[in-house]
Amino acid sequence: MTKLNDIQSEIAALPPNLRAEVLDFVRFVKQRHGLPAALAPVASAPDKGDSAFFQALEAAGFVGAIETDEQLSTTYKNRLDFSAKSGVEP
Repeated sequence: MTKLNDIQSEIAALPPNLRAEVLDFVRFVKQRHGLPAALAPVASAPDKGDSAFFQALEAAGFVGAIETDEQLSTTYKNRLDFSAKSGVEP
């Protein structure tokens, strides 16, 4: 049987996107076999000052939302800032 340390070192050697894929696969296997899902610990981020609630949303993959009275589906290009996206002009 493979040792936990061997598994951890193999996963640690992966790039972040592949580590996320491994995590998704482990959760899938647990769900398929009816095993309880472990709650992911919320990492602290004192340098950003994020609340525990925001950290939990970020860990769950929450993209975000903005408050607006307009029909955002038709006016999003005017309301959102695309300046951080490289190679794309608004």
